[in-house]
Parts: sequence; structure tokens; C-alpha cells
Amino acid sequence: METSRKNQLRSILVLVIAASLLELITAVQYYSTRKGITEQLMEMAQRDLSATNRTAQLKQNVEEVLAQVLPDVERFVAQKDMDSLRVVIRELLVKEQQVTGVSYCDVVGEDGRRHEGLYIFKDEEGRLKEQAIDFDYTQRSWYSKGIDSDAFWSEPYMGNYKEILMCSFSRAVRNAQGESVAVLAADVSLHEVSALASKLYDNQKRTMLPVILLQILGLGILVFIIHRYVRGIRRLHQVNAEKERITGELNVARGIQEAMQPKMAQLFSEHDDIDIQVSQTPAWEVGGDFCDFSIRDEKLFFCIGDVSGKGVPAALVMAVARSTFRMLIVRESAPERIITAMNDSMAQDNDYNMFITMFVGVLDLPTGRLRYSNAGHKAPYVDGKPLPVDSNLPVGAFSDYRFSAQEVEIPSGSTIFLYTDGLTEAEDARHNQYGIARMEEHLKADSARQLIEGMTASVKAFVGDTEQSDDLTMLAIRYLHQSSDALLKRSLTLSCDINEIARLAEMVEEVCDEVGFPPSTTMQVNLALEEAVANVINYAYPLGKGGDVTIEAEANAERLKFVVIDSGQPFDPTTKEEVDISLPLEERAIGGLGIHLIRRYMDSINYERRDNRNILTLRKKINHT
Repeated sequence: METSRKNQLRSILVLVIAASLLELITAVQYYSTRKGITEQLMEMAQRDLSATNRTAQLKQNVEEVLAQVLPDVERFVAQKDMDSLRVVIRELLVKEQQVTGVSYCDVVGEDGRRHEGLYIFKDEEGRLKEQAIDFDYTQRSWYSKGIDSDAFWSEPYMGNYKEILMCSFSRAVRNAQGESVAVLAADVSLHEVSALASKLYDNQKRTMLPVILLQILGLGILVFIIHRYVRGIRRLHQVNAEKERITGELNVARGIQEAMQPKMAQLFSEHDDIDIQVSQTPAWEVGGDFCDFSIRDEKLFFCIGDVSGKGVPAALVMAVARSTFRMLIVRESAPERIITAMNDSMAQDNDYNMFITMFVGVLDLPTGRLRYSNAGHKAPYVDGKPLPVDSNLPVGAFSDYRFSAQEVEIPSGSTIFLYTDGLTEAEDARHNQYGIARMEEHLKADSARQLIEGMTASVKAFVGDTEQSDDLTMLAIRYLHQSSDALLKRSLTLSCDINEIARLAEMVEEVCDEVGFPPSTTMQVNLALEEAVANVINYAYPLGKGGDVTIEAEANAERLKFVVIDSGQPFDPTTKEEVDISLPLEERAIGGLGIHLIRRYMDSINYERRDNRNILTLRKKINHT
């Protein structure tokens, strides 16, 4: 993230520098062009100022000369004496050096036919030449404007017979009635203006050279900016493609997280004494919150945890923690040992200093005894009241830490509610938190589903459209154990003597016959009870010290239950790993076959250590068919 931010800042800096250089070049170009044009204008102004008097004098001379010869021209035209007219024009050209040529053109009548068009001019060597006008002079301004004018100066134009810039002064030639019959025009060369234009052109070329260089430099910088922009667009496309790939992978990861949730349908189909509902809402695509539950040996193992951090790292730690929890509850029944083992595992090689606040509970379904251990997590609620919890360290913080154990008995109909801090710390648009008080108002419900759905609706109504900043997980467990009336009850106490096993077989056969078990099932139950009682006789009490074992039998319409009770050393057979009977006999570990037979022949097995007594409960369903 930090590297990406630095790259973005570097790209922005390069673009700013390039844009600043482009603006600087534009300013320099503007200054250079303005300076060149100003110098040219000043030079032109100075030249015009010095030439103003000459121009005014030339204008006056040409107008006076043409005015002097005009009466003679009108007289010769009236006499149709063209030879004398030519003589007058030639004398004018010789007398006035500034006049380079004189045009005489008859006025075109209504029939459109031109009668005479004569042009006498000086060549490059100053010799007089005469040329009949062979172009349409009616299109010239000096003719069209000069017909009705006694003094008209035309705009500069390029001459037809001499490649020079000139302008013409024309006057109308009139007859005795005052009608215009011809136009007489004197041409004046503008070679000084041409020279000035040439010099201006040279100055422009000289001035434009650095301007062109600056423009090329500016164009290069503009190309550089465009290149950077195109690279940025391509990089953006690559980033978007990578983002889509990561999003797709995160969606898959989220699906995997959802698939990791325990299957409640299977759980409820086998146990009608609990009602469980879960809600998990990650703040990002994947979350660091987790909860899990499973039933083994008539015990409900459940946990809830909150990994420090967010996103993928937290999700990976969450997956490891959940897998570790699942692995441990297969053989471990004490919550403090489960959470201690998890801590020892998670604390190893914890280079990223990530930890987990966690609560682990074990609920004994036949008795309602809840044993639990807390690791810095929010205290769960039981029937709307917070459960007292010890303030242990979070999981993964320090190795070799021993977590305390607590226990409480909960009556049937009680509801356990567990949550992560994403619930109480959910914020609205004004950054107000949902809080514990609001949560406690919605803890009363008739079912676990109703509790979770009501709490979810309350939180959504509170936060509105505000984006969630933390994962939110809730777990509700409703304990619904109901004891049914027993159809039979039997009790047998045996001394710790292996010869007493025969009395056990008589009791088992009698009870099984009464509930209607077939002989094959009776044999299986007998084998299971023999293994359990023989284990107590052989190992429960210290060698040489006597003791006894009590077997209680109780049956209702659905199940037959045997309870084996002794006051010997604490021993939980449910924590023993099962024997792999697929291995050859010489490769199997010693022991463990007895618990294997008990698990195989009985439907459930449950162990409790209460009042310094080992209590092992075995159950077998009664098949009424």
C-alpha cells in the first residue's frame, strides 16, 4: 500500500513538473513573440515617420502633375488626337521620376465595347515603352472608382506588366458637357514599402527561430505528458484487472468461509435439546471473526473468536484457529485445556503479533452443566445477564500461559448469547455506537432464530447506510433439555473385584429384555458395560485399596441409559484416541480397544467429574419397530 502511494505521488510530481515546464515555455514564447513584434512595429513606425514627409510630397507632386496635363488630355481626346495625347503622357513620365507608368482607358459604354486602352511605362532601365492594355481594366479599382472621381488613390496591387508593388492615382477625363469619357491613371512604385516588407520578413524569420525551438520543446513535453497519461491508463487497466482477479479470489475465499460454518441441519436432526442460530457479517470480503460448534459424547462444544486486524490476514488466522479448535475437541473435553493448547499453537512463530480474543464453552446436554474459559473476549449473556468471566489474555499473545476454567449450571429453556465487538461498536452516520444498553434491550426472545434476527434488524436500523467498519458475529444457543418419565429404574453396586462382572451381566440382560432389545443388541450392550466397569475395577482405585462401582439403569420410551459411577481417580475415557483397527495387531498401540467397543455399540457416551466422582453415561436408542 505504501509503495503504491509513493508511485502515485511520483507520477503526480512528474506531471506537475512537465505541465509547469510547458507553461514556462508558453510564457517564454509569448514574451519572445511579443518582443519581436514590438521591435518590428517600432522599426516600422520609425520608417513610416521618416517616410511620411516623402510620401506626402510624392502624393502632392503626382496630383499636381496630373492636374496640369488633364486640360491638354481632355482637348486632345475631344479632337481625337491620340498622337498628341501620347506626347503629353511621355512628357509627364520624363518630368516626374516617381511616376512609373500612365494608363489611359476609354469609358466603356452601354454596348460593353472598350474603344481604347493605352499604357505607357518605364522599363527597368528607364526607357519609355508603350503597351496596349489587353486585360479587363474595368475590374481595376483605379478605373471603376476613377470614372466619377477627380482624385482617387487605389489600394496597393501587383502590376500586370511590371512585377512590382504599386498604387495608382486616377482622374476622370471629361468632355465639354462634363461627362466622363476616359480615365487617366498615374502609377507610383511602392519599392520602399516592398523593401520594408522584405526586412520585416527577415526579422520575422530571425525572431521565429527561437519561438519554433520553444514550440518543438513544448511539443516534446506535451508528447511526454501524453505518454505518461497513456502509461497511466494502461497501468490503471492492469490494476483493474488485478483488482478483479483479487475480488474473484476473495469471493471464493468468502464462499469457503461460509462453507466452513457448521451444518446446523444435521445437528438438529440428531439433537432436539438445543436450538442454535448464527449470524456472520464480515466488514470486507472476508472476515476475522469466527464461531463454531459441535457435539461429541452428549456435550456441545462451542466457541466464538475475534482476530485482531481485518481482511485476508485475519481470515487466514481465523481459518487456522477454527481448524485447531476442531482438531482439539475430538479428544479434549476441558475448555481451559482446549484454549491453552490453541494458545500454545498460535503463539509459536507469531511474527505478525496477531492475537485472538476467544470464548470456549462446553455444555453437558444431560445436566445443563456449562464449563467455559475466556481469553479476553466479551462476556456472553445467559438469559439476559452477563456471564462472569475471568480476564485471561487473548490467544496467541504469549506462549505457556495457563487459562482458568469456570463453570455454571443453566436450567432448561435458558439462552446463551455470544457476540463480537462489531455489534456493540457498530456506528451510525454521527459515529454514535450501538452500545451494550441497546443490545440488552433485544436479548429476550422465544427462540435462537428470533433473537438473532431481532438483533440484526435492530443494528441495521441503527447504522442505516453507514459502511460497516468491523466484522460482526453473533451466536445464540437455547438449551431445551426435557427429562421424560422413566419406565424402569435399576441400580447395582459392585465391589472392585473382577469376579463381580457376572452380576453385571444379569442386570444388563434383565433390563434389555424389559425394553425389548433382541439378543444381538443385548450382547452389544453387555460388552460395552463390561468394558466400562472392568476399566473402573482395574484402574480407578490405587492398588491394595478397595472401592466400589455403581451402575444405574434407567429407560423411557426412547432411550435406555446406563450410568457408571465411581469415586476413584479422575479418568475421562472420551479423551482417548480411538484404535485404528485397520492396522495389524502388532502395529496397534496398547489399550484403547475398550473405548472403541463402547463407542461402536452405544449411541452416545458422556463423562462428567462431579463431587469427586467419575460419572460415565451410556445411552442406547430403543427401536420400536
